[in-house]
Amino acid sequence: MDKKTKKIAVKILRFKPWEEKKPRFVTYRVPIEGKSSILNVLNYISENLDPTLGFYSSCRIGKCMGCQVVVNGKVRLACTTPVEGDIVLEPLRKFKVIKDLVVERREKE
Repeated sequence: MDKKTKKIAVKILRFKPWEEKKPRFVTYRVPIEGKSSILNVLNYISENLDPTLGFYSSCRIGKCMGCQVVVNGKVRLACTTPVEGDIVLEPLRKFKVIKDLVVERREKE
């Protein structure tokens, strides 16, 4: 890691409804370099720190809207939202959580 790379804290609300009673936050330390998106950060965590992390990724250009997550309290697209510092990630609030940041894209019954 050189002088242009810094580490940020990424706090993610994790939840596996089939085996846990309630969600819990897990914090990861992630190096970011240059322009990184939330999706870049999630891919880094999945590939290097925790392969069990559940998140959605498809078009990577902000068209499909499938990668929407709550970033520091606001709904954002993971693929196009830049990361500059520490972040808190949560699943969309009005949907049923399938696993971690993956939700069922129809409203809760």
